[in-house]
Amino acid sequence: MTEENKPKGRAAVFRGYGQPFTIEEVEIPQPKGEQVVVRTAGCGLCHTDLHIWLGELPGVPEKVPSVLGHEPSGYVAAKGDAVPDRVKIGMPVLVQGGYYLEDDIYTLKGLNQMAVKKSQSWTGAYGLYGGCYAEYFLVPSYRYLVSAEGLDDLAAAAVLTDAGLTPYRAVKTALKLVGEFAEPGDVVVAVGVGGLGSFGVQWANVLAPHLDVVAVDAKEEALEFARKVGKIYALVDAKRGDPAKAVAEAAAGRKIVAVLDFVGAEQTISKYIDLLSPEGVYVVVGLGGVRGSFPIADLVINEKKIVGSLWGSVADLTEVVDYARRRAVNYGGLVTKRWKLDEINEAFQAMRRGQYVGRMVVAP
Repeated sequence: MTEENKPKGRAAVFRGYGQPFTIEEVEIPQPKGEQVVVRTAGCGLCHTDLHIWLGELPGVPEKVPSVLGHEPSGYVAAKGDAVPDRVKIGMPVLVQGGYYLEDDIYTLKGLNQMAVKKSQSWTGAYGLYGGCYAEYFLVPSYRYLVSAEGLDDLAAAAVLTDAGLTPYRAVKTALKLVGEFAEPGDVVVAVGVGGLGSFGVQWANVLAPHLDVVAVDAKEEALEFARKVGKIYALVDAKRGDPAKAVAEAAAGRKIVAVLDFVGAEQTISKYIDLLSPEGVYVVVGLGGVRGSFPIADLVINEKKIVGSLWGSVADLTEVVDYARRRAVNYGGLVTKRWKLDEINEAFQAMRRGQYVGRMVVAP
């Protein structure tokens, strides 16, 4: 096959920090072995990509030029000869982008996103072929695919692979640690209820309906949006007065057993960790800062726990999709803006300005 006759698809190509993406014709790779090529239905716009584009994550992307985008849904377009028959051409799928280079104790326990030798989709490790801001992208193994059969609106379902998956794992982590002493009517606090935080509210409703959720955000529109998509006991505007005091007043003497911090900054950790009950857990999900501080004596005496929560595994995504099929989580309602691939630069500027609540999707 000559170079001119090789199949190609359009992609939004990253060529430098802060530079406009260019829409280019990129060769569609021919999959080998366990590899799969997916035709994109939707790709969620993630702030991680914005940080990369702004040059705030040194060394990322690993290759330039590169195609970004790690929150995809689509259809199997081609597959290698080692892909099993159950993976059919045309099959709708979601893709968990926690790729890795070799097995270790973490991958063998099903935690692919925690592998020591990572090669994850968001890092640009696959250059022009791995990102989903494109009509087609390459997945290194069929093992990262989760069937999306039975899901409504496949383009919107793309957000489940990160914005839905990450808080799902965070909530599961919190409940695992507080399950023995959390009582009906106790409180979970969600700090930052943008795209991930609004999903976090929903997952708390689904996985712990006996607990009340208090939502905190500095944007009134984000608070109101979170209330529309989830069941919230109280809203706290972080710009008004002392938000930690307002949360404590909303709890009205009940235990605050978990704080889910979707901001992850010095000011949020130092402000809200004091609210936790003994044995309570503070789960850091956001990457809004570099360091955080906490009172050591309080941590020890009350046996409070601080844990990080990264993304989610293929197994976690399978569970997320099962809940979505049952309509237990409203992912479509989280998508508030859809862009065409040609509009990628406008979409990034909108994300930079914080113009839309919820989650945005590029649908090539």
